[in-house]
Amino acid sequence: MSMSVGPKVGVIFKSYERLSSMQKYARQAEASNMTGGFWIAEAYHWFRQYGLEARGCFTTLAAVSMATEKIPIGLGITSPYTRHPTIQASEAAGIDELSGGRFIMGIGVGKVGIEYLEYDIEKLKPVKVHHESMEIMRKVFAGAAYEYQGEYFKSSMPAYDRAGDGLRTEIPIYVGATGPFMQRLCGREGDGMLLAGLTSPAFVKYARANMNAGAEKAGRTLPADFPVGGVILCSCSKDGDKARDATRPYTGTYVVNKIRNIKNDVILAGSGLPDTAWDPFRKAIAEGTQDHVTQYVTDEMMRKFTVISGTPEDCLEIIQELVDAGLNLPLLEVVGADETDNLETMRLMGEEVLPHLEPASA
Repeated sequence: MSMSVGPKVGVIFKSYERLSSMQKYARQAEASNMTGGFWIAEAYHWFRQYGLEARGCFTTLAAVSMATEKIPIGLGITSPYTRHPTIQASEAAGIDELSGGRFIMGIGVGKVGIEYLEYDIEKLKPVKVHHESMEIMRKVFAGAAYEYQGEYFKSSMPAYDRAGDGLRTEIPIYVGATGPFMQRLCGREGDGMLLAGLTSPAFVKYARANMNAGAEKAGRTLPADFPVGGVILCSCSKDGDKARDATRPYTGTYVVNKIRNIKNDVILAGSGLPDTAWDPFRKAIAEGTQDHVTQYVTDEMMRKFTVISGTPEDCLEIIQELVDAGLNLPLLEVVGADETDNLETMRLMGEEVLPHLEPASA
């Protein structure tokens, strides 16, 4: 017998937005019944090349925690390569306390952010780094005394009665997973899986198959509503062309990122477009003009990648395809020309799209 799995739609912003804007967005997300929560993706200083200034992700999470009361607050993601697991756990515990137990921790490689830190991920293997990081964080959350010696991390800590202090002893940890090995790790050990931008229905199915294989190998049975999230560019407007033009440059940036940094052909192939579609982007990368590729992003390309942009009717059709493919936690990366446009996208999604979104059959 199949069962309906109702999606929980959230929003996600990178931490280069003004904190005052973040709080406005967070309030709108709650008012728009974004039950999937308000999420922050850690931004890095190289965003200055686009005229943007990175804020600390945990500071930003604190700001949005104080602007909301009910919806989850998520980090999607920060990298275990940039902070020791005990530091990550301390930051997570603080946000969880501030939000009243609404926090979801998200970790992932964050390859774009760590590429200038000179980490050799061929030696510091991502799966093992994330495995050890999750083990240590969970020990910290539990509050029991422990000694830990891993291949990459070492840690020891005395006991603390977190439960007696009114603090959670379990904080969910979602894993950002682009490749099959990390997706299997999600199935073995994660509390949820987060997929990167340009998440098409085909890639959702591919990732879920790997996740389920990991769970099966570990003897783990995942519930039907096990969270599978994905970052989806989103702009909604009564003027469909305006919305599509808003997502076009961001789609180009994501394509460049997948070719140059992530190097995951499965994501690109999942669109169903021929490999030749990426030739102009490869040429731009080779020539150093990769920041000027918007003109190569067609409406068809965005539709194939299920970029959620257009009128409310368009957006409903697109997000439903993702939900039907098994994405039960779509995270809308809202991109507009300004704060007003972003708030309008969230309002329209909440009023005219989400009420008509149907559950997928599991």
